[in-house]
Amino acid sequence: MTEWQRKRVEWRWRRATVRQELQARWSLRHVDKRGKRAIVLGSPIVDGSDMQVGDDFKVWSGHRTTLISGWGKLRFGDRVFVNVGTTIIAVEEIVVGDDVAFANDVYVMDSDSHGVEGRPHRQAPVRIGDGCWIGARAMILPGVSIGKRVLVAAGAVVTRDVPDDSLVAGNPARVVRQLTYPVGCRRAWHDEWCPCPKVAAVEDGGVEETA
Repeated sequence: MTEWQRKRVEWRWRRATVRQELQARWSLRHVDKRGKRAIVLGSPIVDGSDMQVGDDFKVWSGHRTTLISGWGKLRFGDRVFVNVGTTIIAVEEIVVGDDVAFANDVYVMDSDSHGVEGRPHRQAPVRIGDGCWIGARAMILPGVSIGKRVLVAAGAVVTRDVPDDSLVAGNPARVVRQLTYPVGCRRAWHDEWCPCPKVAAVEDGGVEETA
């Protein structure tokens, strides 16, 4: 890559970042408390009436609209990412910890809205612990508390509490296995920007850190 090409890429990156920051100011204008460096790509619907978000909050909305709404309490920690098509609606309370990632088309709601067989509907707070990764099209139902660094598999329907450091899958979701992380690892989802120690090798179910 030539110097001119590099500068052109950098300029495009800065332009895109500024556009996403401005979109965040507009999309999150109803939020009661907004942390630093929020970024929004696309045009999500964000109109929670009691909503707070931490630093580095990211929302994407594209071919399927992302919806974050409700008159209940909505609390998002730092470095939370919400992907395309996800629906999060709070009637009572939904609390999301730090370093949580929602994949595309995830559904989270603290109320069933309607009962069946003449029974009243269920309504209870939902809590998602730090460092969780919620897979594509997973559903988290009312009253569920998910521990820290949990990986919810794609398509899972979570109907009951989930312990820390576990992988859950299925309908209803069940613990498939416990997850083992390097010392200091903060989240289930890992990429090149992850603050976790780099993993040099994985042998016999264990992990080894680089220096």
